[in-house]
Amino acid sequence: MVLNDLNFIEALRHLSKNDKILEKIIKGIKPKEPLKRKPNFEALVRIISGQQLSSNAASTIFNRLKELLGKNEITPQLIKDCNPKEILKCGFSNAKTKYILNLSDLFLVNPDFLYELKGLESKEIIEGLQKIKGIGIWSASIFALFYLQHHDVLVWGDSSIKKSIELLYNEGQELKVDRIIEITSKWEPFRSTACIVLWKWLDEGAIKFY
Repeated sequence: MVLNDLNFIEALRHLSKNDKILEKIIKGIKPKEPLKRKPNFEALVRIISGQQLSSNAASTIFNRLKELLGKNEITPQLIKDCNPKEILKCGFSNAKTKYILNLSDLFLVNPDFLYELKGLESKEIIEGLQKIKGIGIWSASIFALFYLQHHDVLVWGDSSIKKSIELLYNEGQELKVDRIIEITSKWEPFRSTACIVLWKWLDEGAIKFY
């Protein structure tokens, strides 16, 4: 199942029924279904550019790269042909520059890499993507959620998700992994939508609707 208009509504109903705290949050912020995004090489470059950065900073360096390449879509060959020093000037770190160059090599050798992931379960996709240098569990989860639109992805490694859960369920105090698993298990099979709700709630100032 992928996220769409109908099951996004179903997901909100499920979350509201099974979690009274989320029910109040959902009523307060009125979350919307995320925009559909193309699952391609450029998507992974965008995700890498956003690692450990604010959304504004990530957008800035990614857009600089787009301007540098001067094309509608970033492709493996465009990255391969680009001088690494120019990529660095866009604001990419040395590590991220190496990651996207490595990624371009992978796609040039195997252009069907992402196609081969289609039809797999979220866990398999996330594990498969993590085999790429520079793609950790956060990056792989973001790709599965936003670009493949899988409906039951909990974005491990996302500080905003962890912070939201701790604020809502433990008065802002740190929670152990097993307790987070216990809390989020009642969101299944719509943990992707729960993450979308938590991000929006935090973006809107973490208002206490609960």
